[in-house]
Amino acid sequence: MIQNILIEESLLRWQDALVIGINLCIMVLIGIYAARRTKSADAYFLAGRSMSGWVVGVSMMASVISSMTFLAMPAYTFEQDWRFMPAHLLYALPAVLAYFFFMPFFRKGKVRSAYEYLELRFNTWARIYAATAFTISNLFRVGTILYTVSLAFEKMLGLPLPIVIFALGVLIAIYTIAGGLEAVIYTDVLQGISLIAGGIICLPIILSEIPGGLGQLFTEAVVDGKFGIGSTALVLDEKTVWVIILNLQFSFLQYFGTDQVMIQRYLAMKTDADARLGLFLGVSLSIPVWFYFAFVGTALYVFYKLNPTDIILGMEPEAVYPYFILTNLPAGIAGFVIAALLAAAMSSIDSTLNALSSTVTTDFYRRFQNAEHTEQYYLRVGRWLTVLFSVILISIAMIIHYARAQTILELNTYLFPVFSAGMLSLFLLGFFTTRIGSKSAAIAVISTIFFVGAWVFLGSSAGEYLLPKIHNRLPDEFWMGILPHIFLVAVAFTASIIFKRDKDKDLTGLTIWN
Repeated sequence: MIQNILIEESLLRWQDALVIGINLCIMVLIGIYAARRTKSADAYFLAGRSMSGWVVGVSMMASVISSMTFLAMPAYTFEQDWRFMPAHLLYALPAVLAYFFFMPFFRKGKVRSAYEYLELRFNTWARIYAATAFTISNLFRVGTILYTVSLAFEKMLGLPLPIVIFALGVLIAIYTIAGGLEAVIYTDVLQGISLIAGGIICLPIILSEIPGGLGQLFTEAVVDGKFGIGSTALVLDEKTVWVIILNLQFSFLQYFGTDQVMIQRYLAMKTDADARLGLFLGVSLSIPVWFYFAFVGTALYVFYKLNPTDIILGMEPEAVYPYFILTNLPAGIAGFVIAALLAAAMSSIDSTLNALSSTVTTDFYRRFQNAEHTEQYYLRVGRWLTVLFSVILISIAMIIHYARAQTILELNTYLFPVFSAGMLSLFLLGFFTTRIGSKSAAIAVISTIFFVGAWVFLGSSAGEYLLPKIHNRLPDEFWMGILPHIFLVAVAFTASIIFKRDKDKDLTGLTIWN
């Protein structure tokens, strides 16, 4: 986390503040514009299923490239090496599955949410479980993103952190509440362009301060092992490059196949051709952006190695990039790049806010309402839910700040694997098998939740105290993103030997086989 930038007063000049202010005003104006065109729940949550492919493609890239990427990617390559980059290069592999299976499947199904499918395939319990897991885990995720990016802006602006958290949260909420998914997508496009342009500005400036230019950058970085990919040992108790690759492939696959943020974008595009273009563009943009920011981190390492300063020595790695921007870029230009950092956070938070509102409206409120209501009625429900979730995410960021012990951050680390335990495998069982029925799937999900819960406990300090031998033999925590999915599939197939699928249940249109 960005615990300190070691600056006593604001480094933000009036030109930088002006550029950032203009950027924020544009976001709000887009929300107001989109609000005038939003007349129904479908328009609010799915942009009327009328968006063009290139617009949604840029939005996909902006959503997946969060402030964590803008800050954490350069921070990791600045401090460590490139061990995460092979996994990001392989982002295209799960995208192929999405291109040929997930996206066409959801578009043909005429569903409003990813979790609506699970009810059709298994039963109501599956829909409620998945929608609840998505809602809880993502509320904590966006709360921590808001907190993280606010830390960066606290010192830049010279304002107390609670004021920064509140101001950023409210600004994001305004245009998301007003304009729905259309506003989110159009602001994501602007934010995505800002993100790329902001990153591009920095590298030439870094290279201009390195006497030997690009050649010396590579030489220094290679000598110091900054392009290394970490351990390649075939072991379970280390964070090797292999477990990182597997973990992120499962994570990306879950994002493409089960995440409501991505499903909304599949459904928002006007035609199948637009959908194919959008997905291709989103993936094609994301991979080079990741690699570019990784390279920026390595370039910053060489820059400060050749131009040492005492301030960097006591600085958290995530603070180095913002510090460089504010101290080495001209006034106004620095503001543009900082606006890109803000854009990276906003594009993740606004997308998730709308997806949370869509999920609760569709999978809970609309699903269990006895009376039918108009689309305008569900539009109002969706907006009020967005207000509620905005308040909650601001509150989570505030709690993290005032708790000091970072309890929420630690809780978030445990909540996501527990609440999303095997969710990807549940979808894959639905898509790719006809053997597994509701009972077998339910047994597998419950077993997997207990499996992950036991793992979390054994990996804790309490587990170490009570069962030290097991604690010391646990696999690296990155395996928690892999093994539960395999465990769920194994349990489901084992349970299906006893609990046969109900042959009367019609699976037409629910699996790839029919």
